[in-house]
Amino acid sequence: MIGARGCARRLGWPGQAPSFALLLGLRLANALLVQTFIHPDETWQSLEVGHRLAFGYGFVTWEWRHALRGFAHPLLFAGVYRALRVLGLDDTFLIVTVIAAAVDYATFHFARRVAGHEVARWALFCSAVSWSMSSGVMRPLVNSAETAFTAAAFAHWPWSQPQARARSGSLPLALVFAALACIIRPTSGALWLVAGLVLLMRQPRPRRISRTIRIVSTAAVIGAAALAAMLAIDYIGYQRLVFPPYQFYLFNVHEGLATWFGESPPLYHLYVSLPILFTSMLPFVIHGVYTAFCTHRVTCEPAVVALGASVLFSLVGHMEYRFLYPLLPIGFVYAAVSINALATQKTARRIALLLLLTNIVPALYLNLVHQRGVVDVMKHLRQGARAGDVSDIGFLMPCHSTPFYSHLHVNIPMWFLSCEPPLTQAALDSHYWEADDFEQHPAEFLGALFSESAEEASMRVRRSKPSHLVLYAGMAQRIQNVLGDLGYHESARFFNTHFAGDSRRQGDVLVYRLSGTQSS
Repeated sequence: MIGARGCARRLGWPGQAPSFALLLGLRLANALLVQTFIHPDETWQSLEVGHRLAFGYGFVTWEWRHALRGFAHPLLFAGVYRALRVLGLDDTFLIVTVIAAAVDYATFHFARRVAGHEVARWALFCSAVSWSMSSGVMRPLVNSAETAFTAAAFAHWPWSQPQARARSGSLPLALVFAALACIIRPTSGALWLVAGLVLLMRQPRPRRISRTIRIVSTAAVIGAAALAAMLAIDYIGYQRLVFPPYQFYLFNVHEGLATWFGESPPLYHLYVSLPILFTSMLPFVIHGVYTAFCTHRVTCEPAVVALGASVLFSLVGHMEYRFLYPLLPIGFVYAAVSINALATQKTARRIALLLLLTNIVPALYLNLVHQRGVVDVMKHLRQGARAGDVSDIGFLMPCHSTPFYSHLHVNIPMWFLSCEPPLTQAALDSHYWEADDFEQHPAEFLGALFSESAEEASMRVRRSKPSHLVLYAGMAQRIQNVLGDLGYHESARFFNTHFAGDSRRQGDVLVYRLSGTQSS
């Protein structure tokens, strides 16, 4: 039986540390394959805000009007937009390319520090093929940037070292990267709270007090600098002194309105998010943790931190699997520990093939097929707007179903059905939700929407008829006659998905043109 050592080399993995330029090239090819729209936040909380900062137009959602979000992340895109503007370009895929490549690179060095070079190669392989990386982190989400800084912090964190040959970390440098992650997304602080407590609890008795004081003081200095940087960045963005984490707390915790966006069961992250993120790698992750615990050759501290952070993140009412992206590098390391322990030359190829097929195929589907119609329709409208055929657009869809100005790149009037939450529990019962009103009473809603009578419109916002309307085929079937009576007819259709998790988003994406306007 051939040992695991050398199997990765025979499969073609790099013999030394990977070149960042090589990883950047691989992720650039990955970025060019992302043609779909999965999470509304990948544009509405990043590109759209950055586009407004750079070009002077773009929609700002309610979170920004009430200072619940920090400007650090969208400022990254605003800077790139401004640089590209000089060249006449407007695509920001280069940022996500660098972010994903940085996660790959840091994951390799994190794994090499805690488990050795052979395991590090497998960790890099897991990161490279993971669908969560190639279809999740490869999107302009704040979670992606948070993951890159977190992975870099993991690579320098002073983990306990069962192996004498393992290299020691650099706490100050790790804390700098951790602070950057918290500036980008303050809730990342929960992860570093757990990591810090684990670090303090394992300090040896000799000089425990002095070591604890040094650790806490170092964290306090870097934390204070990070807080000052956050306040300065948000002062620039909001043009006033605000502290978004406090506003975030008031809305989500004090008012208990996080569940407006969907309520998740307790410990959702443990039995839903982790299986989604790691899919076929999950058995290897679990076995890797077990192997590390039994053999004492690899520290279990990262696993403890990941478990503790998952529990803390599960204490809020609203959860999404992407909130655990920062834990991906830890999972990749333990999956690599398992594979390295199990693999012979023969089984290594089988494991590699299994992970490739179960990750690359879904990633390609999610990047090229699933929910691509909402992107294709914006490309279509963009061409029409630049040609002067599209003068204004209305979206009769659940809010944030499509990208907006960041994909259109033309400053024409556009509107969509609002879905802003109330700001207090007291306003919950009387709160008006435009998108829900349309879903429940579409024909009546449209009649009031374009009515010239204020009395008929009642609480509903009145709008003039746009040259083009965008809606899902499922809704179009319900209001076909009404659209015809209003003077609209179908002018374009785009395939969107084979399955929709939301009944309101069924079918293709349709474009309806107002009769008498120029053809798009």
